[in-house]
Amino acid sequence: MQQQLGRYGVLLTYQGWGHGSYGKGPCMHTTIDNYLIDKDVPKRGTSCPAVMPA
Repeated sequence: MQQQLGRYGVLLTYQGWGHGSYGKGPCMHTTIDNYLIDKDVPKRGTSCPAVMPA
């Protein structure tokens, strides 16, 4: 997928399961918020660990 995003795209990987990843642990929540609010693009290769569902 990273290749399909091209030179300027960045893939944020969640190492867990299910659909949607916003709110699936502090790593995902913070990284996505930082992008949406501050336009802080995560570094290439950024990955967040899986969080067990409640």
